Amino acid sequence: MDSSPPVLPLFRLLQLADSAFPVGSFAYSHGLETLVAEGRVRAESDLARLLERVAAQPLRRQTLPAAAAAWRAGSTAGRLAADQRLDASLTLPGERTSSRAMGRRLLDLVTEIEPSLARHPFRLAVLAGETQGHYPVAFSTAARELRVPLPETLAALAQGMMQSLISAATRLGVIGPAAAARLLAGAAPALSAAVAAVLAERPPRHFGSWLPTLEIGAARHPYLPFRMFAT
Repeated sequence: MDSSPPVLPLFRLLQLADSAFPVGSFAYSHGLETLVAEGRVRAESDLARLLERVAAQPLRRQTLPAAAAAWRAGSTAGRLAADQRLDASLTLPGERTSSRAMGRRLLDLVTEIEPSLARHPFRLAVLAGETQGHYPVAFSTAARELRVPLPETLAALAQGMMQSLISAATRLGVIGPAAAARLLAGAAPALSAAVAAVLAERPPRHFGSWLPTLEIGAARHPYLPFRMFAT
């Protein structure tokens, strides 16, 4: 019988969700850099409105449902199906690339925390090229192996993804550390609502979000004359 303290799995998951965990999230602004360069996001208030939409669309409609589907899957085939559905829903090459890269990096590094994941069937399928290994699916697969309940898994994922976007805004000079703290705290109700909605609904057949502002920004990002973030 496992004698580990009940909170130990959650500590492990929080380490994975932390922005300091080197999966490469710091390299992507997910379209924010374009919006800043074009003057569409200039202040804390602009960013607050954008983050609310991110919680209601990409997180609520794409990231969290894919993670929930993978967590709930009773088989490797179910996780592969969730991963492939998420891949099909990401229309922008840059977003697909970043999600795949972060997911694969997480699956590599998580074995330093939980060695049992080294031979996990989903990880082996990713390494074999049978699926893409998107970040939300990799994250929730690791969480399930760590025995973290689904609500905590989705909450950690949502906050980590939101924190990544806020961190990008800080490095772009739009906000300072105090504003970053306010924005993350202010986003909590929207994140909580997104998690609650995903937990309450039946798994959707398709994933997909509608946030043209950020999607157009991500599509235009490769054509910026000067860039801080990868495409």
